[in-house]
Amino acid sequence: MPTSSRPSAARAALLAFIFAAGCGGSGNPATDDSAAGAGDTDVAVSPGTGSAVDAGEAGPLDADDSGEAGLAPLDAGSGGETGPTPLATVVVLPDTQYYSASFPATFAAQTGWIVGHKTERNIAVALHVGDLVDNPTSAAQWGVANSSMRALDGVVPYVLVPGNHDTDANRQSLIDNYFAPATMPWIAGTMTTGQIENNYALVDIGPQQWLVLGLEFGPRDAVVTWADSVLKAYPNLPAILVTHAYLYGDGQRYDVAISGLDSSQPNFQSFIPQFYGYTASQGINDGEELWQKLILPNENVRLVFCGHDSGAARLTSTRPDGSRVHQMLSDYQWLNGPNNGFGYLRALQFDYDKKEIRVQTYSPSLDLFLTDDANQFSLSLEL
Repeated sequence: MPTSSRPSAARAALLAFIFAAGCGGSGNPATDDSAAGAGDTDVAVSPGTGSAVDAGEAGPLDADDSGEAGLAPLDAGSGGETGPTPLATVVVLPDTQYYSASFPATFAAQTGWIVGHKTERNIAVALHVGDLVDNPTSAAQWGVANSSMRALDGVVPYVLVPGNHDTDANRQSLIDNYFAPATMPWIAGTMTTGQIENNYALVDIGPQQWLVLGLEFGPRDAVVTWADSVLKAYPNLPAILVTHAYLYGDGQRYDVAISGLDSSQPNFQSFIPQFYGYTASQGINDGEELWQKLILPNENVRLVFCGHDSGAARLTSTRPDGSRVHQMLSDYQWLNGPNNGFGYLRALQFDYDKKEIRVQTYSPSLDLFLTDDANQFSLSLEL
């Protein structure tokens, strides 16, 4: 999220109105992903207008069916004589900067919920999309982030990436003091020895092993080159990409060629990575550049998760070979209320038998689900 300012008054008012009505996004839904066919290039869904419901009313995570067409199948059991393939869950933690700064109990409740439901939901991995803290030089905030995330040690592996609030303009940070790769044995490799900013892990999500690749905010050109080498080293593994800034709030990728850097222009995408100028001489890659340079040419990339811009949105994009990539934004820190986001997280249930991913958005602090289309939906797992 931005370093120096909150959203415009109009945008803040809109978010406040929507949350007061009980939902977690803004705007109106575009075309639903389930309409995507082999000939589609991009199908975007931006935040919708649904409702928050008590957890007891939301139904189980395996209650939804999408019936979508999909991509090439993953290697997974198909049930049959051996019984159904166990469901598996991936948890996504959106921007926690304000929890680290002011509401540590909210952050602790998120990871506490993961620990408490690891067995019940078969939670395979937690993914933090960046902005762990609000101030990159605050030892107190890093202490909160460390305490909350380290609750997962020995229980659930996790991959985290730095957001713009986690580093200064020279990409200097305290993050490695608190999340040194050597203390995270599930991390299979990093770009730079001893630094977690760009990392990857090999994670079993149900019966399928996945490559999870975590990249810094507005990755530098050298980072993109390194990430490409990692993806090419594991061509037979489906891959998840985690980076802080990728989708804009309207469900389209950040794209400086369209946005430009003049905030007075109508096409300007607020908080686009290049606007911050972090180590600009080394290159700053936005969502569209990551798509063109990294995701499009590596067909094993199947899922992308990001935060940074307020709200919830998703985009399904199709490569020329017909394969598709589901890209998802979730960031709830601007919800109007006493603790800037209420600790909403994403729980994605992988059902290999039905070949779908069922997504729910839940707050452990409130024990509430967001049930609008932007926050509760299904995607094809025929990837």
